[in-house]
Amino acid sequence: MIKNGLNAIDDVLSTITLVGVILLTGLNVLLRYIFNSPIAWTMEVALGLFVWFVFIGVSSTMKRDGHIGVDFFVKKLPRPLRIVGEIIRAAAIYFVLVYVFIYLGSNLTLSATGKLTPIIGLSYQLIDIAVPIGGALTAIHFTKKFILSLRAELNEVGEA
Repeated sequence: MIKNGLNAIDDVLSTITLVGVILLTGLNVLLRYIFNSPIAWTMEVALGLFVWFVFIGVSSTMKRDGHIGVDFFVKKLPRPLRIVGEIIRAAAIYFVLVYVFIYLGSNLTLSATGKLTPIIGLSYQLIDIAVPIGGALTAIHFTKKFILSLRAELNEVGEA
């Protein structure tokens, strides 16, 4: 039960944030163009929700193998080279997830101390923390997928 809850957290968060972005943006468009009276803070909140949607959505997409990949030539390689290719690919993805998302995202979050949005005074740390959280969730899902794919590839080698 806990495993399913943790597995679904990125789906729930990305769905909530997407619905929030759509509702707030739609409401603001309606109020601006029909009633000529927009709500100033909706753009700040929608922007923050959109950042969360993107970085948490990366994790949800990784869980479903939804990222684009061109593997036509890789599948044509002999099995040992395919395994090496998978390891090189994983190293590149881990670099981006660990260094860029988690490490640099954490630095971005820490550097936003005291920085507030201009209208509602929301801390940018609440927005920026989505980057390392999304990176960590994505790394967890990628690790699961990588282990399964490597096992399948090694089993193929053992059967051949």
